[in-house]
Amino acid sequence: MKTNGINPVICLLISACLLFVAYNSLSVLLLGLFGETTVGTLTSYDNYLYESNASANRSRTVVKGYSFNVRGREYKGHVTYGSDEAWPRLRDGAIGTERITYLAVLPGMNKPTHLVDFRVLGVGGLFFHTLGIAGSLFLFRLVHGRLGTGVRTAKKLANRE
Repeated sequence: MKTNGINPVICLLISACLLFVAYNSLSVLLLGLFGETTVGTLTSYDNYLYESNASANRSRTVVKGYSFNVRGREYKGHVTYGSDEAWPRLRDGAIGTERITYLAVLPGMNKPTHLVDFRVLGVGGLFFHTLGIAGSLFLFRLVHGRLGTGVRTAKKLANRE
């Protein structure tokens, strides 16, 4: 593995983060385009207030755990996101519901519906996720020294002839 002089451990960490960004953005776009919706059960809910005077969707971090059934099989998921919502914590035995969007061919890829709905995301959100995929793949290739190798290889072959 060519790392352009970068420590291999650091290169691996950077690569993992970039691939996670690409996967997360790709999953949002795929779920928004091809996802099916069902009602799931909240298994946990918590929110943390950071700043009460912050701009929209920046005052709290929300953490949710959920489960849902597809074709008789139970799937579980969890999500963390910034929001202004503040529900009371789920007490032992309390049940909450959440609309979940999943891919029919791969139900393990799922998120709460409000995080993948294009009407909620808006143009800015779609642009963010599209740029997230392209940008992370560009940086991945840059880190691994594979950016522009096709041009270099063609020049080397031309010089040999």
